[in-house]
Amino acid sequence: MKNSILSLVLALFTNLLSAQLTLGLETNSSWSNMNIAGEGNLISSPNYYNGIKTGVNVSYPIYLGLGIESGLYYHTTGFKVSQDFGFDVYNIPIEAGVTAIPQFHYLETPLLLKYSFGDKVKASIGAGPYVGLAVDGEIKTRANFILDFNLGTYDLNLRNDLFNQWEIGLMTKAELKIPIQNWAINFNGQFQHGLNDLSDEPILNIRTKRYAFGLGAGLSYQF
Repeated sequence: MKNSILSLVLALFTNLLSAQLTLGLETNSSWSNMNIAGEGNLISSPNYYNGIKTGVNVSYPIYLGLGIESGLYYHTTGFKVSQDFGFDVYNIPIEAGVTAIPQFHYLETPLLLKYSFGDKVKASIGAGPYVGLAVDGEIKTRANFILDFNLGTYDLNLRNDLFNQWEIGLMTKAELKIPIQNWAINFNGQFQHGLNDLSDEPILNIRTKRYAFGLGAGLSYQF
């Protein structure tokens, strides 16, 4: 029994020493929205906002197809809303018929446990938590009178008591990797959902949690 455990530990240690680090660049088209709830919520059926998610990632194999992946990403998310009556979005009054587009700029770091399989062309699926920091935000307003035109932009002070800048969430990611010697072209799809509220409105008790789908591609190098 002791010999079996020792052999397993030695095999794992040897695999870790021979494992190769992979660094990559990745850009995704992101479709994000908000789950909005609370007694004071007057916003119904927000629409998706199309943003971008781009950054660098690093992955490291552990044992028998299992590995870990992390990185640092810049991610623009938000939502769109327009109603037949006046309403407020994050304490900004919006007139009836005007489309409000709140946008948030995040820095995100995931930590995914992933499983890879395949021979030459490899596929992987992973899941795990991520941490996000909202560094900036604004609300763009738009009206449609025959043609769309912008009405103005309102900056959001994310450092006041209305917002929680830090976010913890869960993320899943599926990826297809096509190797070219030490390089690889990668295609991926992903989904993420925040676990805590972006807004912190104690009077109206309005709660907003963001989520996003992503599709994209990237380039990686295996050392």
